[in-house]
Amino acid sequence: MPCPFRYVITDMDGTLLSPDHVVSNYTRDTLKTLVNQHGVTLILATGRSYADVRVIAENLQRYIWGDKVMVCRERMSAGPPSTPGFYLVTSNGAVVHNGVTHEVLFQSAIDPALAEKLFRMLPSDEEVVNTNAYQNEDWLCRLNWPEMMSANKESGFCFIHVPNPLPLLSCATGSVTQSPQATAPGIATGDYTNITKIFFISDDSNRLLSLADEVHGVTDAHGGSPVSLTFSTLDCLDIMAEGVTKGEALKRLFSAILPPMDGVDVVADALAHSIAFGDGLNDEEMLTAAGKGCVMKNANPRLIVRNQELEVILSNTEDGVAKKLRGLFDIPL
Repeated sequence: MPCPFRYVITDMDGTLLSPDHVVSNYTRDTLKTLVNQHGVTLILATGRSYADVRVIAENLQRYIWGDKVMVCRERMSAGPPSTPGFYLVTSNGAVVHNGVTHEVLFQSAIDPALAEKLFRMLPSDEEVVNTNAYQNEDWLCRLNWPEMMSANKESGFCFIHVPNPLPLLSCATGSVTQSPQATAPGIATGDYTNITKIFFISDDSNRLLSLADEVHGVTDAHGGSPVSLTFSTLDCLDIMAEGVTKGEALKRLFSAILPPMDGVDVVADALAHSIAFGDGLNDEEMLTAAGKGCVMKNANPRLIVRNQELEVILSNTEDGVAKKLRGLFDIPL
């Protein structure tokens, strides 16, 4: 049968991954069949950082290509890919990597002066909301909440506790508890460059909603430097640089990897031949940009209500992504 889609784009947590934050065997087998038998290009799009999901992606890649994975890497490094591609969209679209060669295709960081104001926005005695940031290869946070790492079992990715972040470019000594994962001083020494995402985590959803308004107040006071703001989950408010969304990242990715064709808008054509899956408000632009968008049954209710034209499929508990793909590509269930 003709290949219904050339690109499969999927969110990870709450979508492709099981509730235990792993790729099930059923889903792995499905993706392996799609790549090897149908020539599909796989794009993983997540709010997590690249340093966090790289291990998951490499394990999946190894399962799909087996011993050919190094051959694929060499071929793709040498020139145009001769095998189906594999890409990682991370930090809600702020960073995009070639998943085979690990090359950074593009990255968008928050203005350092604004990043400092946002990361230091809450008082030092705050206990309900935890301020976090992705900077270079590090995950930094102001409160020491080990429970936040429940989704990071496969990657082993750990946060760096920075309870008292320094002002921008201050030379003073801060109060820092540093993990072995730290690769650079960064926020701990007043350096707010290369921050791709700042996010607030709290069980108090009403507090997060009010924080969204406070963020806009901070950006206005900063001189109106705009940001992209979304909820990746009900308990997580994400802030990225202006214009950063998963949907925009897809457009930039296709523009970067596809050769021009006379009389053809290659980006629009690629999107039209894409299917996307998601469960959070941070997936909205991606789902509506793709030729077909599918919302998980376990999705944020606001996502379903706001996009009633999108098909609702089985939950991630039920391997909803894999089962939908098997049906579309005529792969036995």
